[in-house]
Amino acid sequence: MSDKVRWNLVALGGLSLGLTASVLFLAVPTSGWLTGLAFLAGAIAYAMMAANLFLAIRRPVLEKLLGPLDRVYVAHRVIGTGLVGVLLLHLVITPIASAVEHGENVLNSLGVAAVLGALGTLLLLASIALSINTKVPYDRWLRVHLATGAAFLVWTAYILIAASRWLSLTTPLGCLLILFALLGLASLAVRVWDRARGGIPYTVVETLGRERGREIVLHPDGARRITRHRPGQFMFLTANAETHPFTLTSAAGADDLRVLIRPSGDWSRHAQTRLTVGDRVRVDGPFGAFTPSVNAGTAAPQVWIAGGAGITPFLSALRSANGMQQGQVELVVAARDATDVPCWEELSTSAATKPWLTLTPTFSALGGRLDSEAVSRLVARQPEDAEWYLCGPAGLTDIVVRALDRLPAARVHRELYEWRTPMRSR
Repeated sequence: MSDKVRWNLVALGGLSLGLTASVLFLAVPTSGWLTGLAFLAGAIAYAMMAANLFLAIRRPVLEKLLGPLDRVYVAHRVIGTGLVGVLLLHLVITPIASAVEHGENVLNSLGVAAVLGALGTLLLLASIALSINTKVPYDRWLRVHLATGAAFLVWTAYILIAASRWLSLTTPLGCLLILFALLGLASLAVRVWDRARGGIPYTVVETLGRERGREIVLHPDGARRITRHRPGQFMFLTANAETHPFTLTSAAGADDLRVLIRPSGDWSRHAQTRLTVGDRVRVDGPFGAFTPSVNAGTAAPQVWIAGGAGITPFLSALRSANGMQQGQVELVVAARDATDVPCWEELSTSAATKPWLTLTPTFSALGGRLDSEAVSRLVARQPEDAEWYLCGPAGLTDIVVRALDRLPAARVHRELYEWRTPMRSR
């Protein structure tokens, strides 16, 4: 997790402390400790929902504030998971507080607010449950995950009705809740707009067959185009009403964008055949700070480790090379065999024509495997000042990260490759 993410999470924690202090000084004296604790849990849960909606927008400002988007999504997942516990605490304590401190049935005391709270909670928990279940296809999960927006709207109505029983929205606590409401509503509006009209229009101008996939070439429809991208960055591609992240494989700054689509779900399987020349799509980006470079003018050696489709950022880096690289680069490719590696022939040609590049295949079908022992040997023969770039399934990159534990974190760069499984960061 980046320093920016950490510090902004600290800021979010500070706002939560502000909510706590406000409840202690305003709600507790007039309503009781149990009621105050119930209200505090609900207020913090609401603040977490608003923050998570903000972390879900796909705008460059998010990376400027918080750091690389893949790291931001780690924070998004952490907050979403923690939200469940806080929300359940609110639901458990609220009826107890109503009975013990006010002698009332919560359904009678809150009325329609209780119904709204239950509805919003069900929507939110269902969305989180589907997020955790990776067996649900990405495209279906994406549609259902939008229910978090509906849950936030319902909870906004619930907070407004329930809070009015104990405090005025003009108090410090009320002002904090209004700020979180505005943050969440604005973020939700951005998400809805982006889903309906967001992105810069591009047209598919070429499709190229690759090992176990297709590389799609996109040309901007007009003068608008995404910001010049660096090797290793990714974008969001919207086609057929579905949005998916893809690493750019085109050379840095190229007008025509390239992405590699491999069959990893229903949408991607269909996209290989359904995306044809002439189709229009929309593009958002670029995002990410996993940017291996071969033109930085530095003599520091680099080790690139790619597993499966994790080769894509390195394809972009190699296609961006202008022959000025001074340090040596070793590209280690982990796959079943050569037919499992996109653009294997291009990689082989690059290794044969670029004196600074060494291509090291580790093919499991031929008896090679990048396990702990093989990684230890790889690390042992690399120079002490080598920079490491890792992109691939979490199981593979975890092994390498453990072997590099003695190195400064700044020299180990890792792409958080699996978007819906638990992400780990160094």
